[in-house]
Amino acid sequence: MGHGAGPDDQYGAPQRVEEVLHEALAELTLQSQAYLAALADRVSPGLGRGPVEVLLRLRRTGPLEVGALAAQLRLDEETARAHVTELERRGLVDRAAGRDGLALLVGLTQDVVEPLELAEVERRGRMLDRLMDWSPEDRQHLARLLSRFVDREDMAAQVAAMTTSLPERGPIW
Repeated sequence: MGHGAGPDDQYGAPQRVEEVLHEALAELTLQSQAYLAALADRVSPGLGRGPVEVLLRLRRTGPLEVGALAAQLRLDEETARAHVTELERRGLVDRAAGRDGLALLVGLTQDVVEPLELAEVERRGRMLDRLMDWSPEDRQHLARLLSRFVDREDMAAQVAAMTTSLPERGPIW
């Protein structure tokens, strides 16, 4: 073991907490990308991860203008428009006039609602499986720390307001 603050890495050098955190976040990113790719292919074969992120956002928010969609996904408007155009071509979204009659809102079509709902049930199930052996306090602590890490005060406020109860066993529905 080296003289660092933590266990040695595979080469005998001490690991720092930041390095372990980076590795864990890199693994989480890989798992997320694999999930999005599989979901995209299930929703519409050949669909990319970017467009499926648009679908997931619209499922959470409801119809949005392309500019708002781009901002929420941290995309430039051109990329967001390209994703929406591809999704529209595949029959997964449509555009409709907003309340003011001027702005066009992008929304999900009925063809994609059920597959996205099923994906949400599966995602929640996987999350609960991963957290099943965690105490409610540990679950809430993780949510609080991740919200803080990604600098999302809105999520941190949600965590602060929620109870620590999650199902202990059994299906989520």
